[in-house]
Amino acid sequence: MKKQTVELMLIKDQKAMKILLFTMLAIFICLLAPGQNETPFVPIDEVEISPPAFTGISNYADFAIIDASYLQRYLTSHINYPSGAANCGREGREVIKFNVNALGQVTNINIVNGVCPDIDDELIRVLESTDGMWKPGRKDGIPVTMEQEVSVVFSLSADPEKTNEKFFEIATQCFKKGAETFFEEGKSKKAERLFTRGINYMPHDQSLLLMRGLCRYERGNQEGAREDWTRLFELGTLDMNTKYLAEAKTLKAYEAFVTMLEEK
Repeated sequence: MKKQTVELMLIKDQKAMKILLFTMLAIFICLLAPGQNETPFVPIDEVEISPPAFTGISNYADFAIIDASYLQRYLTSHINYPSGAANCGREGREVIKFNVNALGQVTNINIVNGVCPDIDDELIRVLESTDGMWKPGRKDGIPVTMEQEVSVVFSLSADPEKTNEKFFEIATQCFKKGAETFFEEGKSKKAERLFTRGINYMPHDQSLLLMRGLCRYERGNQEGAREDWTRLFELGTLDMNTKYLAEAKTLKAYEAFVTMLEEK
């Protein structure tokens, strides 16, 4: 599996909206490329896998050199911060998954973490417009369908450092308040709302996903809990010694989580 990260910042003057604010769109693109076609078994160390690459050209001719700046330039030119979302102060990290098939076509676009419907629609629009502009991923030289993930930060701050600090601070406050509400007050519904807000700013945080999954399970939403925990496992290994897991050991949700972990 290969992982590539690209960061980009766009700044806009929003005077046309009758407010003085700057919008920053920092784009983080994580390209995950597990093969998904059926092929005869080959030892993993003998399989050559190359991820899809964005060419920026419709109906491109097959060529070897792909410049990462193609994707940067395309996103800069086509992604816009929706005015409605900016006016309402909506910001956070949008995460979308999609497939690039063997023909370089974009399929199966799914929202993993949505900031708001307007931003969801904007990213889907831009991703759909890249259809046919991808050099497909290959397994042992054969074009195959591979999954991709795009993470985009929408912020009303023009300073990326302040944005990161702000998002981290909000997510941390939501986690602490959510844990207190869940464990000490026993209010799982309110705690779930707090964890959801934190995930809006830090959707790759495993602790937030773990805790929201526990809340969902305790409230009878087992499917939602499994979705959170599946996502958690996709992101890597969780520290099982965290004090919050220790506090959760008396919950049925904890047993369900451990069972799911053992099945992975």
